[in-house]
Amino acid sequence: MNTVWKELHSNYQEQNWIEKPSIFAETAIQYFPKSGKILELGAGHGQDSFFFAGQGYDVLSSDIETTSLSLNFTKQSEAIQGKVKILQLDLRNPLPFPNQSVDVVYAHLSLHYFDTQTTWFIINEIKRILKPEGVFAFLANSISDPECSTSGNSLEEDFFLINKVTKRYFSIATTRKFTQDFQISLLDDFGKTYKDEAKGVSNLIRFIGNKMSKRNYSTAIPFVGGIIERVNKGVVEVLIQTRWKPHTDSVYTGTFEFPVGTLDKPYESVYNALAREIDEECGLKLKCIIGDSTTAVVESNKEDAVFGFRPFCCTQQLKNGKPWIGFIFICEVENTEPKLCSDESKDIKWVKASEIKQVFTQSPEKLFTLELPAWEYYFKEKNL
Repeated sequence: MNTVWKELHSNYQEQNWIEKPSIFAETAIQYFPKSGKILELGAGHGQDSFFFAGQGYDVLSSDIETTSLSLNFTKQSEAIQGKVKILQLDLRNPLPFPNQSVDVVYAHLSLHYFDTQTTWFIINEIKRILKPEGVFAFLANSISDPECSTSGNSLEEDFFLINKVTKRYFSIATTRKFTQDFQISLLDDFGKTYKDEAKGVSNLIRFIGNKMSKRNYSTAIPFVGGIIERVNKGVVEVLIQTRWKPHTDSVYTGTFEFPVGTLDKPYESVYNALAREIDEECGLKLKCIIGDSTTAVVESNKEDAVFGFRPFCCTQQLKNGKPWIGFIFICEVENTEPKLCSDESKDIKWVKASEIKQVFTQSPEKLFTLELPAWEYYFKEKNL
């Protein structure tokens, strides 16, 4: 493999873009901490490493073949040389760094050469050496690349042997799976390089995220939600939207949900919170709550006030994720069309309740897990 990379690096050495930072480096640095230690994996000729060093970072610049990297290092100013250390690393082996010792791990087109098992190994090593909240940034081949599936021998899904080199082609979905322990700041297939622009390729996978620290929650987190229904030509329909929080909830992004929101305003009643969430997410006005049952507001001579209410059902997260506990209601809204008012959801629409029951029965993973118990109660209530 070293011989293959020595040949590739030699070819790249003659290109006019080889001495300037990559397009991705200039994007990624905006997500880095103001200072710290950066490990670049697969640094190639080192242009990104030298760029980061010029911005004040301490850089560990590594590659499996370091001839070109070392040559370009000697061309740098003494100030930059003092901020860069060159290492020869084979990513198939454990990274020779202590736990939680690096602020940023950066990889420009160097993580897409490995089978699934090795890719998981590398990412787990990256996670191990990153400090809590440390940044992981990489650019990788995309399944949209014309080269994918058109040449070479298939070794496993999205992984091929092409011209003596193994190559993996990532999708947004597989990237999200590999990076499930990171809080995503950027994930798309809009990545570009100077090398690929000449070939008309501009759909590389970009990922930037932070290593998530396990949080110790001291209390449960209350929320309110509403199954919004209507009868359309004698058929019961419910309002469904697609959950879309790729930056904060990559696990459940893409699942179907009804509107929910945190009870984060002290002393706001659950009814006012529910109305607010429906308005903020769907652009609809709450008309009534079906089966509403409340007590009168009770005030004492201590100047406090309380009231009782009966939600349709409650749901509670018992492990992993956040310790949610929620109050779910069945609602009607004013007769206007819904519209998306939040960038945390998309594809809002009315769907037959029977169709959601079919999803619930056959593919429950397509529904937001926290809401599954509410759907079970609802379908029993409606005899679906």
